[in-house]
Amino acid sequence: MMAYYILLAVFIQFLVAYGQYHLKVGARRLDLKKNLAYNIRNWNMALAIMLFITTTVLSIVTMRFMEFSIFYSFTALNYLFIMFFSWKILKEKFDRLRVLGNVLIIVGVIIFNLT
Repeated sequence: MMAYYILLAVFIQFLVAYGQYHLKVGARRLDLKKNLAYNIRNWNMALAIMLFITTTVLSIVTMRFMEFSIFYSFTALNYLFIMFFSWKILKEKFDRLRVLGNVLIIVGVIIFNLT
Protein backbone atom coordinates (compact mmCIF):
# COMPACT_ATOMS: atom_id res chain seq x y z
CA MET A 1 0.00 0.00 0.00
CA MET A 2 2.90 2.35 0.71
CA ALA A 3 4.11 1.91 -2.88
CA TYR A 4 0.76 3.33 -4.03
CA TYR A 5 1.29 6.49 -1.96
CA ILE A 6 4.87 6.83 -3.16
CA LEU A 7 3.67 6.69 -6.76
CA LEU A 8 0.96 9.19 -5.91
CA ALA A 9 3.54 11.54 -4.36
CA VAL A 10 5.66 11.35 -7.53
CA PHE A 11 2.58 11.91 -9.72
CA ILE A 12 1.61 14.93 -7.62
CA GLN A 13 5.03 16.48 -8.28
CA PHE A 14 4.60 15.79 -11.99
CA LEU A 15 1.25 17.61 -11.92
CA VAL A 16 2.75 20.52 -9.97
CA ALA A 17 5.49 20.89 -12.59
CA TYR A 18 2.93 20.67 -15.40
CA GLY A 19 0.91 23.38 -13.66
CA GLN A 20 4.02 25.56 -13.38
CA TYR A 21 4.67 25.08 -17.09
CA HIS A 22 1.13 26.27 -17.89
CA LEU A 23 1.55 29.16 -15.47
CA LYS A 24 4.64 30.29 -17.41
CA VAL A 25 2.90 29.96 -20.77
CA GLY A 26 -0.23 31.65 -19.44
CA ALA A 27 1.77 34.52 -17.96
CA ARG A 28 3.19 35.23 -21.41
CA ARG A 29 -0.36 35.61 -22.73
CA LEU A 30 -1.58 37.88 -19.94
CA ASP A 31 -2.26 41.41 -21.11
CA LEU A 32 -2.97 43.80 -18.27
CA LYS A 33 -3.94 46.51 -20.77
CA LYS A 34 -6.93 44.44 -21.91
CA ASN A 35 -10.10 43.87 -19.94
CA LEU A 36 -10.67 41.11 -17.40
CA ALA A 37 -12.84 39.05 -19.78
CA TYR A 38 -9.90 38.69 -22.17
CA ASN A 39 -7.57 37.49 -19.42
CA ILE A 40 -10.12 35.08 -17.94
CA ARG A 41 -10.19 33.20 -21.26
CA ASN A 42 -6.50 32.40 -20.83
CA TRP A 43 -6.86 28.61 -20.67
CA ASN A 44 -3.23 28.09 -19.64
CA MET A 45 -3.74 30.11 -16.46
CA ALA A 46 -7.05 28.37 -15.76
CA LEU A 47 -5.45 24.94 -16.18
CA ALA A 48 -2.54 25.93 -13.93
CA ILE A 49 -4.92 27.06 -11.20
CA MET A 50 -6.97 23.85 -11.48
CA LEU A 51 -3.81 21.74 -11.29
CA PHE A 52 -2.59 23.61 -8.20
CA ILE A 53 -5.93 23.09 -6.46
CA THR A 54 -5.98 19.41 -7.44
CA THR A 55 -2.43 18.80 -6.26
CA THR A 56 -3.14 20.53 -2.96
CA VAL A 57 -6.07 18.20 -2.29
CA LEU A 58 -4.10 15.13 -3.41
CA SER A 59 -1.18 16.18 -1.20
CA ILE A 60 -3.41 16.48 1.85
CA VAL A 61 -4.87 13.03 1.21
CA THR A 62 -1.45 11.49 0.60
CA MET A 63 0.08 13.03 3.73
CA ARG A 64 -2.61 11.37 5.83
CA PHE A 65 -1.10 7.98 4.98
CA MET A 66 2.57 8.82 4.66
CA GLU A 67 5.16 10.43 6.91
CA PHE A 68 5.55 14.11 6.13
CA SER A 69 9.34 13.88 5.83
CA ILE A 70 9.02 11.13 3.23
CA PHE A 71 6.33 12.98 1.28
CA TYR A 72 8.29 16.21 1.40
CA SER A 73 11.41 14.55 0.00
CA PHE A 74 9.49 13.85 -3.21
CA THR A 75 8.93 17.58 -3.76
CA ALA A 76 12.56 17.73 -4.88
CA LEU A 77 11.50 15.79 -7.98
CA ASN A 78 9.69 18.92 -9.09
CA TYR A 79 13.05 20.28 -10.32
CA LEU A 80 13.50 17.20 -12.48
CA PHE A 81 10.05 17.48 -14.04
CA ILE A 82 10.47 21.23 -14.62
CA MET A 83 13.76 20.58 -16.39
CA PHE A 84 12.09 17.94 -18.56
CA PHE A 85 9.22 20.28 -19.57
CA SER A 86 11.64 23.14 -20.17
CA TRP A 87 13.81 20.99 -22.41
CA LYS A 88 11.12 19.05 -24.26
CA ILE A 89 8.35 21.63 -24.67
CA LEU A 90 10.00 25.04 -24.28
CA LYS A 91 13.19 23.92 -26.08
CA GLU A 92 15.46 25.40 -23.41
CA LYS A 93 19.10 24.32 -23.35
CA PHE A 94 20.85 22.94 -20.28
CA ASP A 95 24.49 22.59 -19.43
CA ARG A 96 26.12 19.60 -17.77
CA LEU A 97 26.06 21.22 -14.36
CA ARG A 98 22.25 21.46 -14.33
CA VAL A 99 21.92 17.89 -15.54
CA LEU A 100 24.33 16.77 -12.80
CA GLY A 101 22.30 18.72 -10.25
CA ASN A 102 19.15 16.88 -11.27
CA VAL A 103 20.93 13.53 -11.11
CA LEU A 104 22.03 14.40 -7.57
CA ILE A 105 18.42 15.26 -6.68
CA ILE A 106 17.28 11.83 -7.84
CA VAL A 107 20.08 10.12 -5.91
CA GLY A 108 19.23 12.19 -2.83
CA VAL A 109 15.54 11.24 -2.95
CA ILE A 110 16.45 7.57 -3.31
CA ILE A 111 18.97 7.64 -0.46
CA PHE A 112 16.63 9.59 1.83
CA ASN A 113 13.82 7.09 1.28
CA LEU A 114 15.94 3.95 1.74
CA THR A 115 15.72 4.25 5.51
